[in-house]
Amino acid sequence: MTKGEREQSKKSWIIGLICVLFAQFLFGTTFSLNKYVIQQGVDPILLGFNRTCIAILCLFPFYWGRRKTTTWTAKDWRLVFLVGVFATAGAIILEYSGSKFTTASNVSLIMSIESLLTIYMAFLILKERLHLPVVYGGMGALVGMVFVMWDDFNSIEIHVNKAFFGDFLILASVFCWCAFTIGSKSIVKRSNPLVANFFITVFACLSLGSVVAIQGTWRGWMEMDQVSWYITIYLGAFCSGLGYLLYFQALKRLPASLVSLTLSLLPLFGVLFSILLLGERLTFYQFFGGAVIIIGVGYALWPQNNGASLPGEVPPGL
Repeated sequence: MTKGEREQSKKSWIIGLICVLFAQFLFGTTFSLNKYVIQQGVDPILLGFNRTCIAILCLFPFYWGRRKTTTWTAKDWRLVFLVGVFATAGAIILEYSGSKFTTASNVSLIMSIESLLTIYMAFLILKERLHLPVVYGGMGALVGMVFVMWDDFNSIEIHVNKAFFGDFLILASVFCWCAFTIGSKSIVKRSNPLVANFFITVFACLSLGSVVAIQGTWRGWMEMDQVSWYITIYLGAFCSGLGYLLYFQALKRLPASLVSLTLSLLPLFGVLFSILLLGERLTFYQFFGGAVIIIGVGYALWPQNNGASLPGEVPPGL
């Protein structure tokens, strides 16, 4: 790699990192805001449908100007369809439904495990190199997960309470979000990130709309109060629209493993906003588990800080 190519790669890497960090900040605000809207009696899946509709309206003008920049094969369209209809919509349904039963703090802490899971999937599916510190960090994060859910585990012998059920749904959504990241990485390799984001959002919206229609909850939007609508508009325009556009820009420039590692910031942002907006409090086990997760993921991220992920360089690994 020449000096000019290295400088260009470094610039692209920095832009990608800035994009994904800002995206994670936006994502971190969603847990407490989702929880607030759901607490007002709004159906979780209807909330997801409303968000994606607003995101489509915000993305459409930008997509229209770039609609001719991408040519997909039938295989590409199938992948976009699957990522939108199943991975994205499935993740939203599970995450939002789980948010109804558990705390916003728990949601953000459990979602942080997505970073390690995505790294392993990137290693197996995308053939990205796996560093040994990632393995050790993943083990630490899994230990942290046990502590995060410890209070709910204590109730299993008597009955499965609502909080545990909510945590289980959130954990299931993590696998869908991992599939979203891996599938999206494959798509943006051959596509404009904005175009890919737009069509994945469209397919997710159609999937969510179908569920809302089957449930018969679509009229619930008329019963939403003004504050809930303001929050939903913010969630759709900034978190779903701008947030995922930035996320896709990062996926275009960075390895999926590095992008996923920044998910370790979600507990920090998520817990902060849940405390400020909802007045939630962490138990000792949740606090300790969250700290272990962050330390584990941070340890896994450490080799990347030495420039190991810059394009053209091959870091030591498995």
